[in-house]
Amino acid sequence: MKARLLALKKRYWDGRAAAERRALRLGALALAPLVAYFLLWQPAHQATAKLRVSVPNMRAQAARLHIQAAEAEAIRHHPHPAVLEAVALKTAVVESALRHQIAISTLDVQQPNAVRLTLTSISFEIWLGWLRSLQQEQHIRAESVGIAVLPQTGMVKISTTLVNGGTQ
Repeated sequence: MKARLLALKKRYWDGRAAAERRALRLGALALAPLVAYFLLWQPAHQATAKLRVSVPNMRAQAARLHIQAAEAEAIRHHPHPAVLEAVALKTAVVESALRHQIAISTLDVQQPNAVRLTLTSISFEIWLGWLRSLQQEQHIRAESVGIAVLPQTGMVKISTTLVNGGTQ
């Protein structure tokens, strides 16, 4: 390999006149900064500008992913509430209504884990508080709700289906 390079040098470089070699050296010396600029510095400078924009976005995405991963991990280890049968669900709703001093008009067992409830006159604010309490304490949620406004300010008639279990 070395012999080939020496033969190539002898044929192409040594065969030229001294003035021609000097002109080629000066040309190479003049072109070297241009080649370095266009092949090295300019692409690196453009990539740096792009990275200044994209790296903060990627860091924000990574932070969101870490937060979402922590949420997923917390949810995965969160215990699933026990599903109450309809009779136990009815009992739990009645006991909670008594604790919150809410008068239930009708309460019927529906599906295996659902009850149909009607409240003829209740303050909307009290209804929301009671529903929040049912969700937090007993994992009972409203599957469907019908609300009718009554003539008294803040009073409503509620017709709802309460369920326990499933996705919350």
